[in-house]
Amino acid sequence: MTTATVITEASPYQAFARFYDRAMGDAAAPLIERNFELSRLRYGIWFGSAADVGCGTGRFLTCLSRYCDVLYGVDLSAEMLAQAQRRVRYRTVRFLQQDLQDLHLPQRVDLITCTFDTLNYLTTPTGLRRAIQRIRDNLCEGGHFVFDVITGAGERNRRRTIHQRFRLSNTHANWLITMDGPRSASRVEMLWSYTRGDGRTLQWLEIHLQKWYRLTWICNVLRRCGLFVCGIHNASSYAPASEQTFWVHLVARREPVATIERTLTV
Repeated sequence: MTTATVITEASPYQAFARFYDRAMGDAAAPLIERNFELSRLRYGIWFGSAADVGCGTGRFLTCLSRYCDVLYGVDLSAEMLAQAQRRVRYRTVRFLQQDLQDLHLPQRVDLITCTFDTLNYLTTPTGLRRAIQRIRDNLCEGGHFVFDVITGAGERNRRRTIHQRFRLSNTHANWLITMDGPRSASRVEMLWSYTRGDGRTLQWLEIHLQKWYRLTWICNVLRRCGLFVCGIHNASSYAPASEQTFWVHLVARREPVATIERTLTV
């Protein structure tokens, strides 16, 4: 007879980290890497140092490591960082467990990336503004910030729920996804069950909350923080984005201090 242990307050990615790639990371990675390569060439992004913030299991770090000698992987989740360390153990990457709102790299870098809607986990405008300011402060002058964000376009006037099921060998999960357009937010309840080799079943519930931000508002925040918006694309197709684009890929560049001061006095 098997017994079950229910974890009702697991932090996001606490136990999910070991299944993340198989559940969603591997499917999204090619799209994210394609967008980066297109933007790297289109906007002339050359870098000798970089940081991937919200690096997760480290797959995108392997992409960045082909171009630079100094590379940082930053994430708030210790469990995700542990997965990333295993993935890139033969590469020179320094890992940091930090909140994006208090980002402090050992040195300024030429490039900071933040992909797969990581910024949407900052659920207040104040928190997102603070994170973008910290990202700007950790960039070298002329350095680039490449990221994607969910705007919620097309979902803002409706509420709906989506049920998803995953089965991964000895693990299965039931996800309840709530899209709350009037509140510009989403909530994902992940109920996971894992059967160990001894027949014992472990269950845990993780709740993931995200906030959507309008594209115009994001661009205004970037400019106020001293980041010039170079390009805005649909993250799914890489076509030019608009206010009607749900998932957006952006490229911004840190302006020299003199340029920022001149802009603020105009």
